[in-house]
Amino acid sequence: IAMAIFVISYDLINESGSADYEPLWKALRERGCHRTQDSVWLGNFNNGAKVVHDHFKQYLDSDDRLMVSELTKIHWFSNACGGTNEWLKNNPPAS
Repeated sequence: IAMAIFVISYDLINESGSADYEPLWKALRERGCHRTQDSVWLGNFNNGAKVVHDHFKQYLDSDDRLMVSELTKIHWFSNACGGTNEWLKNNPPAS
């Protein structure tokens, strides 16, 4: 099964500090995801968007927002967190 690249973005509502984000960040890092902006990560998965969404939803509160979208073309970023272009080069979206 070909791997697909997904953009995972979130807004954590009513969080008091960075410790509240840690369970989600840990889960994203454990799956080999790359942080490209404050609340945007890239991940390489062999599941559909709904499966990826449902996996990470368990780390959020019921009022938090989560969006998972498949990246279908290679994109380049300006001022993204370090290593984004390199991560995309090493994990190209399926064609």
